[in-house]
Amino acid sequence: MRITKDMKMADVIQMNYMLIPVIYRFGINLGFGDKSVIEICEETNVDLNFFLQMVNTYHDKDYFPKEELQSIPSKDIVTYLKMTHSSYLNEKLSEIEDLIEALQHTETEDEKYILLIRNFYEGYKNELTEHIMHEEEVVFPYVLTVEEICKAGVISEKNQKIYDSFSILKYQDAHDDVEEKLMDLKTIMIKYLTPPLNTNLYHKIIQLLFMLEQDLSYHARIEDKVLLPKMIAMEKIITELN
Repeated sequence: MRITKDMKMADVIQMNYMLIPVIYRFGINLGFGDKSVIEICEETNVDLNFFLQMVNTYHDKDYFPKEELQSIPSKDIVTYLKMTHSSYLNEKLSEIEDLIEALQHTETEDEKYILLIRNFYEGYKNELTEHIMHEEEVVFPYVLTVEEICKAGVISEKNQKIYDSFSILKYQDAHDDVEEKLMDLKTIMIKYLTPPLNTNLYHKIIQLLFMLEQDLSYHARIEDKVLLPKMIAMEKIITELN
């Protein structure tokens, strides 16, 4: 069932509670009473079309309106992706890390065994964090600069410097390594390590890793299928300007 503008926002959450973090990334908090999607978007100055495309993309894995999303201004997409990054760094990664630490401090567990899990996770966390910081400091400023150049039809000295320092083509394979690292961690925990005595905590960690993987997959799809083609097309326009 497709989410529409006239649905009550509360019904959207009832239909799929996994949309709570997606809605929050638009700056929308719970407690919206019986207000509709369009009413909430108007109150919070959220682009209704972008919101509907995103929540439906997360709600239905087979739904991906690439052309519609590519029509959204890059600055809006970047703002959403930055909120997603903040969620990963400040919430999701920390939550998993806290559970691993709790497992490590359980007296009945094999400390060396839990340390192995922790070391693998630390490696993944560091790689994902590095990837996110690269996007925040290099890729996103480049994206916004390219859009600004295309809108203005001229290239300022400052924008020329940013434009010359990077190309979106360098970014195309960036997600693969991060995704493989997470899959390696899950595979080790599921297939090759004997579960600890605290199986409830262990299973919770694995569940959160799967949820993070799914969220990252949607995140990467927005970047690879929407932002990348937009930038490649804009780079061609800028080449003609030069």
